[in-house]
Amino acid sequence: MHAILIYNQFMLLGSSSLIPDNYSYPAVLKACCRLPYTLPKAREVHGHVTKLGFVSDVYVQNSLIHVYGVLSQIVDARNLFDEMSLRDLTSWNSILTAYVWACDVRAEVFVLFRKMVCDDVWVDGITLAVVLSGCGGDQEELSCGRVIHAYALKHGLVFDVRVGNAVMNAYAKTGDLDAAFGLFEEMGVVRLRDVVSHTILINACVESGSLELAREIFDQMSSRDVVLWNSMIDGYIKAKRPKEALELFKQMEMEMIAPDENTMVSVVSACASLADLNIGRLVHQFIRRQGIKEDKFVLTALVDMYAKCGSLEDALIVFLKMTQKDVFTWTVLIAGFATYGYGKVSFKLFSMMQCEGVEPNETTFVALLKACSNAGLIHEGYLWFKRMVENYSIQPKIEHFGCMVDLLSRAGMFSEAEELIKCIPMQERIILYKTLLRSCICYGNLHLGEKISEELTKLNKPLSYGVYVLLSNFYAFARRWEDVEQIRKSARSSDMKKDAGISYIEPIA
Repeated sequence: MHAILIYNQFMLLGSSSLIPDNYSYPAVLKACCRLPYTLPKAREVHGHVTKLGFVSDVYVQNSLIHVYGVLSQIVDARNLFDEMSLRDLTSWNSILTAYVWACDVRAEVFVLFRKMVCDDVWVDGITLAVVLSGCGGDQEELSCGRVIHAYALKHGLVFDVRVGNAVMNAYAKTGDLDAAFGLFEEMGVVRLRDVVSHTILINACVESGSLELAREIFDQMSSRDVVLWNSMIDGYIKAKRPKEALELFKQMEMEMIAPDENTMVSVVSACASLADLNIGRLVHQFIRRQGIKEDKFVLTALVDMYAKCGSLEDALIVFLKMTQKDVFTWTVLIAGFATYGYGKVSFKLFSMMQCEGVEPNETTFVALLKACSNAGLIHEGYLWFKRMVENYSIQPKIEHFGCMVDLLSRAGMFSEAEELIKCIPMQERIILYKTLLRSCICYGNLHLGEKISEELTKLNKPLSYGVYVLLSNFYAFARRWEDVEQIRKSARSSDMKKDAGISYIEPIA
C-alpha cells in the first residue's frame, strides 16, 4: 500500500527526476496485488509502463504477467507473454502459474511445459512444482504428472524438496496413494522430507480413508506445525470420529501449539456432531479467551453447533452479530429451526436471505423440505419442491426426494410416496425405500411394508447393516418370527458389524 501511495505522488508531481524506472515498477505491480480494487490500478500502471517505454523490459513484463495471473486475467497475461521478444525462466514460470490459477484452462500448463522442453528452455524446481500443481483427478493429468516425475528423475530435479512434494501431491490428488507413499519413503532416505511432505501424505491418507495410517505418520513426527495438526483433526471430522478430534485438540493444547481459525472450525464441528452444548460453549469461550479471529467460517460453525445442540437462541445471537453472511450461514440457521419443527420460522429466514441478495443452493432446499416434513406442512412441501426446480433451476437430488418421501409417509400418504420413488432410477431407490419402510413400521402399514421389504432385498445385495436391522424390525412388527431369525442368521454369517457410534467426551477447557 505504501508503494502505491509513493507511486501516486510521483505521478502527480510529474517531475522527470521522480518518474519510476524499470526497477521500481515491479515493486509497484507487486503492491497492486494487495489493493482492494486491483485490476483498475494494474491497468493504469500498465498504461504508464507502455507510455514511458518500459513495456519491453523483461522484469516489468514478468511483473505484469504475474499481476494479471493473480487477477485471473489469463488472456491479458498470455498476450503479454506472446508479445515478449525476450523471455527468461521467470517469464515461463509466471505464465505457467497464471494458467494453474485459472482452473478452467489448466490443460494449457502441460502444453506450455512441452514447448519449454522442445525449445530447450532451462527448467528449475519451481517450474516443475508449478506444472505438477496443475495435476488434478483427471487420468490424463495423472499421466502428465508421471511424465514430469520421470523428467525430474532424469534431470536430477527430484532432489529438490519442492519438486518431491509437488510430485507426491499430484499422486495424492489423483488417488494413487501407493505412488505417493513410495515417493515419501524415497524422500526420507535422502532426508528431503519436510512438514509439507508429511502434511500432503496425511491428507492423502485421510482422503483415501486410511485414517490409522495417517495417525501413525502424524505420531512419528518430532516437529508438527498448526497446519499438520489441522489436517489430522479434520481427518477425524471427515471420518465422523468427533471424539478423537477433540482428544487430539486437547493434546495440541498440551503441546502448546497455538490453534488458528481452521482448527476451531474443525473443533466446533466436532462439538456439533456430538450435539453436546456444554462442550460447545466451552469451546466458544476458549475462542474468545485466546483471541482467535471469529471470521465468517468460525461464526458459521458456531451457528451450526448451537443449532444442532438445540440452543436456537444462541445460534440466533451469533448469527445476528455476523457482518458477513453467505448461503452456508443462512442455510445452517434455516436447518436448525427446521430440525425442531419451526417450519414457518425457516420460511421467514429464507425470505430474509432473499432480501439480502443471497441465492439459495441445493442444501438450502433440503433444509426447507425438512422443515415441511418436521412441521407436517404437506402443501408447503410441494410448493418448495416446485419452486426449487422452476424458480432456481435446481434439479432435485436423492436428498430432496428423501425429504418429500418422509413428508408424505409421515402424513400417511403412502401411495403418493411410493409413486414419487418410482421417479428415481432403480439403484438410487434404496435410501427412499428405507425411509418409507420405517414409516410403514411406525404407522402400521403392513401391506406396503411387505412390498417395500421385498424391493429392498432385491436392490441391496449384499445387504448393509442398516437394511438388516430395518428388515428385522419390520418382520418383528409383522410377527414373521421365522424371517426375523433368518435375517439375523444372515447378518451373523456375513460378520456384519455396526458402524462406530459417538460417545460423550469430557469438557476441554
